[in-house]
Amino acid sequence: MDEKIAPHVDEIIRALGTTGTTVNQAIIIEELARLLEFKVPLQEAKRSLLKKYGDIDLPSVKKLSELGAGERNIEVTARILEINTKVVGIKDQERTIFMGTMVDETGARSFTAWEDFGLEKGDVVKVTNAYVRMWQGMSEINFGARSKVEKLDSSALEPLLSKNLERPVLLADLKEGEPAVHTVIRIMESGQQEINTKNGPRTIVTGIAVDSTAKLPFTSWVPSHELTVGNTVEIKNAYMRSWQGIPTINMGEFTSVSHSETPIDDSDIAGVMDHVPIRLDKITDRDGAFDVSIEGNIISVRPGSGLITRCSECNRVIQKNICRVHGLVEGRNDMRIKYILDDGTGALTVVLDADLTRKITGYSIEKAREVAGADMNLSAVEEEIRRKLMGLTMRLRGNMTKGEYGITLVASNVEVTEINPAAAAADLVKEIEGAGHHSPGQGDSDLW
Repeated sequence: MDEKIAPHVDEIIRALGTTGTTVNQAIIIEELARLLEFKVPLQEAKRSLLKKYGDIDLPSVKKLSELGAGERNIEVTARILEINTKVVGIKDQERTIFMGTMVDETGARSFTAWEDFGLEKGDVVKVTNAYVRMWQGMSEINFGARSKVEKLDSSALEPLLSKNLERPVLLADLKEGEPAVHTVIRIMESGQQEINTKNGPRTIVTGIAVDSTAKLPFTSWVPSHELTVGNTVEIKNAYMRSWQGIPTINMGEFTSVSHSETPIDDSDIAGVMDHVPIRLDKITDRDGAFDVSIEGNIISVRPGSGLITRCSECNRVIQKNICRVHGLVEGRNDMRIKYILDDGTGALTVVLDADLTRKITGYSIEKAREVAGADMNLSAVEEEIRRKLMGLTMRLRGNMTKGEYGITLVASNVEVTEINPAAAAADLVKEIEGAGHHSPGQGDSDLW
């Protein structure tokens, strides 16, 4: 066999093997050589043979930062930063899956391996025929029995520590999937937690960090005495991973955590700790926000608000006691409100639970049942809530996430307020004047 086409023949046969298709090597050699003889480009020739014999396409080679939800048949090369096991129930049978984080020079992504490929932390692997799906609002790499996982030499990827780690990044600027994170934070909350991993029980440290721009959760997979409440620490070579839709700082064995020579004091974080409402255009471009305060007006109460029914097994909202996962179940009543809040700079969906719904409407679940029963219509509660709330100004606190349903804030607290138009106008004028004064390269004559 021609040495030039030998590796491509092997690649075609391996790819066909992932679908259970076996083709004689001589046939592949003959047909590939013929296509090349007729000047068919190599990649197109390989794609043609894969389509002919296995009805499959060549995998798309991607960097982690390029991955999007729904992509299939992709090939990525990345380093395993962490890996843990989880037992899940699939079709009434328990199954062990392997979940973790992988990283390349462009970003980090969560992954789930549905088979045991013998992966270990630190392995550099090339995964072929993987796919991407949304999990908890974030894209995640999945691979299983039809995928090929090849362990490579560690030099196949640029070592993370060789990246530029000199300039610390503010918490508000950190993005999900960002590798080699360098930041300076103050520890607000910190505690140890026992979890089960592939290699047995493990102690991790979880908590809340703050700087002058935001609060974010953190997880350290290696205990550090520096992660003590009140300490200001400098973190290098951490990575960002989304947890329940919120960007979270992750620290592993390659992360350095040290005492910062420049402490973050109370005055630096006063704006964040005092829960001063932040404009929506300042946060809606983030991947998520933890424990933020916003203020705006209700412009729409969404369908599905008011008295609802949930599955007693999985807590999903159900109709006529039919759960799409558990079938016919005994439902339980609950209350919620979903509405659109607009502050003039942006808009998002707000979700209030039963306690917060009662706080601003006075409706308990029992009272909602009475209203619905009197009208013989569940939507009567939704209509009554819409009548009470439309146009009101509200100040909320909670976590903001982004997902396939848009930008959502799940509130932890809510109160009805009144915006002072004069004060708001004065703040806006002050901001415009400040922006004009500080516009780079713009002289005073350009302002008028």
